[in-house]
Amino acid sequence: MTSITVLLPATLVLLVDQLTKMAVTRRLANGSSAAVVWFVHLRYATKPSRSHRFLDRRIVLVLLWGAVLSIFVFLMGQGHVFHHPAAQVGLGAALGGATSNLYDWLRRGTVVDFVEIGWWPVFNLADVGITAGAMMALWFIR
Repeated sequence: MTSITVLLPATLVLLVDQLTKMAVTRRLANGSSAAVVWFVHLRYATKPSRSHRFLDRRIVLVLLWGAVLSIFVFLMGQGHVFHHPAAQVGLGAALGGATSNLYDWLRRGTVVDFVEIGWWPVFNLADVGITAGAMMALWFIR
């Protein structure tokens, strides 16, 4: 597994997600929205914290991230399974999305969501990276 086909998409998803979150938080008040096209709105929303003590939440998140990273390293070791470059790009996108959301939790204590499509819960680009990346990796398993 070549590292560029994993690290480049991971870095791109992380950067694009963090830059769009920064733009939304600077331009919109929490809970407000702006129309993009007829069915897509930008809505600044945050996921509430489930933990009341910051230290506990941080420890849980770091342990969770360690588990995710362990799984990722295991999958990288299975080069014959994820040999297709598209599968590697998918793994990278999922890793970048997970890293971006973890960064939000550690930095802000919450995850910023901003894409609203009426009938679907508000989400962010990291969520897209995680979902689309995992689907892509699974689709191209050899």
